[in-house]
Amino acid sequence: MKDAPEYEADFQRLITEQRIDRHEFFGNLPDDFGYDEPPLYAQYHQLRFLNSLPTDEKNGVLVRAAVRHLRTLIDHGHDLYCMLSIQGWDEWENGGLLDPRFFNAAPDHRPDPRDPRTILDCLRFDPPTSRYSAFVANALDHDPALIFHENIASHDEPRVYVRPTLHWSDTYQTYR
Repeated sequence: MKDAPEYEADFQRLITEQRIDRHEFFGNLPDDFGYDEPPLYAQYHQLRFLNSLPTDEKNGVLVRAAVRHLRTLIDHGHDLYCMLSIQGWDEWENGGLLDPRFFNAAPDHRPDPRDPRTILDCLRFDPPTSRYSAFVANALDHDPALIFHENIASHDEPRVYVRPTLHWSDTYQTYR
């Protein structure tokens, strides 16, 4: 994966500013939903440090930084399921920036107590066939340690999901 070490300190500052460096934050899921998707950034001005890059390169750097942080989150061994949910494809189509988010869920949470399905059963993981998935896979050098999925059809907003292929946690192995 092509790293951009010159931006590492900026991303660490951004992650702290967004409060997604606090691993306990990910344990406080909204009870009604059982999942959350905090963003890597909330406002464009937070990404000023990338201003010298063309937009496609900025998007690649954002995706790679988000995957690095995803690995950090997973390595802290929560009982939550965490993956990258890349959104903002309408913006991307118009020359704008992607919106990487950290999907995290309690794997046993049932959105409807009458329904035996869990939150992860409600997600759709389609094979990566769109140009969106191709962009993400390219940005990550088709890393074999990552699985790419998409959900283009059933959302108001298309999503590309990125998650690890293997991990020590039973939570991840069960839902990979």
